[in-house]
This record gives sequence, C-alpha cells and structure tokens, in this order.
Amino acid sequence: MKKICAFLVVLFMVSFFNLHAQELGDFKPKESSFKTKKIDEGPKKLYISSFKINFEIYKEAVDTKAAGGFGRSIKNAAKAKAAIGLSTLDKEAMQAKADQLFTEFVNEMKTKGYTLISAEEAGKTDTYKGWENMAGPAINETDMTGILTVVPAGYSFFYKDRNAFSATLAGFDKTPQNLSEDLDNALIADISLLYVFSEEGNDWNMGGNQAKAKLFVNYRLANSYTVSDEKTSSGLTSLVDKSKQSVALSSNVNFTRGKLKIGGSAEAQYLGYMKSDLEIEGVLKKEKVVAFSTQTQARATYQNPIVIIRGDNYSEKTKWLEPNGQKYAEGMYLAGSKFIKHHVDEVFE
Repeated sequence: MKKICAFLVVLFMVSFFNLHAQELGDFKPKESSFKTKKIDEGPKKLYISSFKINFEIYKEAVDTKAAGGFGRSIKNAAKAKAAIGLSTLDKEAMQAKADQLFTEFVNEMKTKGYTLISAEEAGKTDTYKGWENMAGPAINETDMTGILTVVPAGYSFFYKDRNAFSATLAGFDKTPQNLSEDLDNALIADISLLYVFSEEGNDWNMGGNQAKAKLFVNYRLANSYTVSDEKTSSGLTSLVDKSKQSVALSSNVNFTRGKLKIGGSAEAQYLGYMKSDLEIEGVLKKEKVVAFSTQTQARATYQNPIVIIRGDNYSEKTKWLEPNGQKYAEGMYLAGSKFIKHHVDEVFE
C-alpha cells in the first residue's frame, strides 16, 4: 500500500509539473524607471487605477492589388482576406483566472504593507470628475474588432471618452501623477495584459499581380500589438481601399508616485514591459492561414484592339480554432502571473 501511495504521489507531481512547467517560452523582461527607490517611499496606500486584461478572439488580414494598366495591357483589382477565430472559449475559466491574477496582485501588495484605496474614494477626486465607473466580474466586447476584455471580480475602475472596454481606460488617458496628488501622494498602479494568437505575415512580392494575405497562429502575452480594422466602402471600390483604423495595445506594469510642482511630471515612476512577446506553448498548434487572389490580365492586339475585364477577383480563407478552454485560461494565468510578479519584485525587492 505504501508503494502504491508513493507511486500516486510521484504521478501527481509529474502531472502537476507537466501542466505548469514548460508552458511558457523565453521571458525577456525590460523596464524603464525614474527614481525607482522612491516608489516605496511615501504613504503605504495604493490605488489600482487600471487592471486591464484584453484578449483576441478574431483576426483578419487583407491584401489588395489595384486595377490598372500599362500600354496595351490592363488588369482588374484583386483582394485576398485571411481570417482566424476562436470557435471555443471557456468564459468561466477565463473569468476565474482573471480573478486569480487580480487577487494575487492585491494580496502581494498587502504583504508589502499597502492598504487599498477604494474606487468610491478615488471617484471623489478632481481627476475623475465626469468619468464613468464600472465593476467586475464581466467579460465584454470592446470597440476594437476581435478583442474582448475581462474585468476581475472585486475590481472597479473609471473611464471616459472611448468605449469603456477600449484600450484607453483609466490610468493611460489621464496622467497617474494627478491621481497620486489628489490621493495625498498615494502609489498608483496601472496594469495591462494583452493576449493574442495571431501574427500577420508580409508579402515581399510587392510588385506582383497577386494579392496575398497571411496569418500565423501563435498564442502569447504580447509586449505590443496593433489592432487594425479594414475600412471598406460598398461596391467594387472596396477592393482597392487599403485605409485602416488601428489601436496600439501593450502589456505593462506601471507604478507612479507623486507629482512635481514644476512641470507636472511624476516624482517617481516605474514602467515594466518585455523585450519580446512571451509565448504560451501547448495550447494552440502553430500553423499559417494564407489566402491569395491573382489579377486577371488582358492585352489589346491589332486584331482585337478593345479588351474588357469584367468584375474583380476576391479570395477568402478562414480558420476556426478549437482550443481546450481550461488550458487556454491556464496559459493566460501563467504568463500574466510571471509577468506581474517579476515587475513587482523589481520595484519592491
């Protein structure tokens, strides 16, 4: 019986190790700071002005070739669109892991002697006049195509201007040092985690006659990422309209304390990020999705001096991914936990 029990313990430890270890790629943290030592010098009060967890569920890549001609040759327009999306997602698991990340951060700061300032108290400041308030738990769409956000349970934040779930939540479109000043020189924390699974490839054959859209699957905590939406008009002109609207997102851990009387800069500040994305392995198979469309060409001759090409060429390819929901959420937690813990330790230890 003792041998059986020992075997089961070993089996559990091996299973636990396989689940939690080797799930992440190389972690390459980086930071920039200003008087970091002063971050912990001041009132032991903390306000978390933002704790954003954004994650991608859908991505499109579009390439176009404009209609035209040279000499006796003409060609029509061509457009190719590649898309990747998640067809399965365990929202309860994602919410639970977001809650865990937030709770662990709060508890870690409490062990360092900090007490939390409530959203109710922060809402009375001049900085937040006219701002709206929202509380978790919640998983919602943002105003960015293919991006959802998780609001942890027990967390409340302020926002204004853009959609409440967009990239510019409290802490980034309003200077944290103003909040710190309003809250009697309290420490302000802004945390942003961005999870994506797509990478857009490049087509180096820029002068060719083929529109080619390429996407790669690679699940990761992204250091920086631009969410872009294609602006298309109705009719055939949409095939040659390359204009896009875009929003730049990033993962970072930011601490700010105080405000200088001259210039209005922070007295002390720390910004932690990464040199490169942190890959989350064993959840999604790395693969590519490619769509291409070749322009139709025609050449006038003396026997046939008038040539016409009717219509434009279009090609689309979509890949729907079906990851294990529990593993997807666990990967989110592992990467986020490693990222936050490292930068908190850099500041306070």
